[in-house]
Amino acid sequence: MNHALTNCTHRSARIALAMTTALAAAGLSLCASAADNTAIPAAFDAGFSVDRSGLPLGTTQFTMKASDKVGCWVYHGKANPNALAHLFLGDVTDESRLCIVDNQVQPQRFSHHIDGKPRKSYTLAFDWQAMQATYDDEAGRHKTYKLVEGAQDPLSLQVAARRWVAAAADPATLGEKTFQMADDDGVEPYDLAATDGGMIKTAAGSFATLKVARTGTHRHALAFWLAREANWIPVQVRQLNDGDTAFTMIMDSLKRGK
Repeated sequence: MNHALTNCTHRSARIALAMTTALAAAGLSLCASAADNTAIPAAFDAGFSVDRSGLPLGTTQFTMKASDKVGCWVYHGKANPNALAHLFLGDVTDESRLCIVDNQVQPQRFSHHIDGKPRKSYTLAFDWQAMQATYDDEAGRHKTYKLVEGAQDPLSLQVAARRWVAAAADPATLGEKTFQMADDDGVEPYDLAATDGGMIKTAAGSFATLKVARTGTHRHALAFWLAREANWIPVQVRQLNDGDTAFTMIMDSLKRGK
């Protein structure tokens, strides 16, 4: 998506986009109860600017909308690199089709596409009755692997994480939680911890935040800041590569659905 990402693996680029889209849903009210996760997901359309050390790299746009099936949603993210960044990576599009089943997030289908990269563009189909995920890429490769209960795709993981935060009576007591993420290589644990994030100033306003970040030792570490008084919308996302900031995404527009 940008010059900074030329040293990242395909997975880190895609997960970075996915983590930014933690924005699953502004909802109709910015003042939803902290103990209510039923308003997540809800319809929204939001834009983020992307930079590294003050150098603009492009934008990302994310939307959440209800599908034609009750209780199900389409979560879409698109990265739009500027002219310089486009030299290194084409447009990136991710989409998750998910449902809320027994008050839990359950992904149905995930797709990831990079223009001109058929071996790095793929879909995951989830068969929850068979507890199996099916992987197909645009180069014709195909494989299946076993699912575990509660597994998420890279976008639905963010919806599940926001619901975890929203359901807490006191977010300060959340500590850590292990999620399971299904990706192109299978299912792996994804540990998140919540801590105070301080005040974050964006083009959309200033927000008191809760910082949610991946724990443990990882080459690519991600953190995102959720607005405490704005329905836990992520207003900033940061990726670190080997301890250095690869890029920062910060929200500059938000439209909520009716």
